[in-house]
Amino acid sequence: MKFNWGHGIVLAIIIFVLGMGLMVFITYQNTINLVHEDYYPRELEHQTMIDKRDNALKLEKNVAIFYKDEIIEVSFPEVFDFPKLKGEIQLFRPSSGVQDVYMLIKTDGHGKQRIIANALEKGKYIVKVEWEYEGTFYFAEKEVYIQR
Repeated sequence: MKFNWGHGIVLAIIIFVLGMGLMVFITYQNTINLVHEDYYPRELEHQTMIDKRDNALKLEKNVAIFYKDEIIEVSFPEVFDFPKLKGEIQLFRPSSGVQDVYMLIKTDGHGKQRIIANALEKGKYIVKVEWEYEGTFYFAEKEVYIQR
């Protein structure tokens, strides 16, 4: 049997179908991590978030966020009575939602909260601090890069 153009067409179709099947298989193996599952309700709260940021920027001294020696330090300004602070700190990992970390604000007597970063994966995190003090809400954030 001699190889002719009909065999070539059949071979090309078979290679194409196998290639498409392989591509479908590979794409289904990848996980898709959305930044947020609830985009619409978050969009409705967007103006509230802008107001919280503005409140934080109006402070004489803003929240300071540092990363040094495997410790993330969040330092609140002295205008606050630290035991009255209520809120949450989020270590937001843009590349993977399952690695986000949430914790309540619990400052020491000097308005500082230290977070040990040993358990965190290497890479970029956004430290988001959202707090309330005497009926006013605030928000601040800063990017940190965990390196080892």
